[in-house]
Amino acid sequence: MPEMRPKVAELFQYMDTTRAALFDLARNMNPSLSQIRPKSGAWSASENLAHLVLVERSVIRVMTKSIEQARAGGIGPDDSDESFIHSLDKFRVPEPLTRLTAPDRIIPDGSMPVEDSVASLEASRAQLKQIIIDNSDIALTRIMFTHPVLKDLDMYQWALFVPQHEERHRRQMERTLDEVTERAAECAPIV
Repeated sequence: MPEMRPKVAELFQYMDTTRAALFDLARNMNPSLSQIRPKSGAWSASENLAHLVLVERSVIRVMTKSIEQARAGGIGPDDSDESFIHSLDKFRVPEPLTRLTAPDRIIPDGSMPVEDSVASLEASRAQLKQIIIDNSDIALTRIMFTHPVLKDLDMYQWALFVPQHEERHRRQMERTLDEVTERAAECAPIV
């Protein structure tokens, strides 16, 4: 197996860091509180996790199909080791500056337990990394697919979007859990 390219190693390190923070939060949250939505009506912590499952699966489908088409079309080799880790910085994806409305296909239905979301995210992350490894020989920067908000992203940017989007929702989950925990404490009887 060839040595991992530095730009891929950098992406995987970022993916691992954001995923560890997400799983730490998910594995330590109160299962009852994870199901409660904040007063604003935003998603509960468990719904955020389920949304992340849907998004990562969707990105895998997009990347798989786009790469297959590019290979069939004779895409050339990747001759650049330039880092792309900051290529989405201008979009500030991890920062929930504005509330966005998700398309129906990635809206959670509230039925996925936290443990199932975690297991699914573990499997899909392995799949996403394998797609990058298996295709790092071709020019993934020349294969584009349009994101509904960020517009044209190349395949490396799509892979980078996943942990950045995940970090956005991890922060949302923290705020939600803080709010519902505070509300629960306010409602607790004084003994």
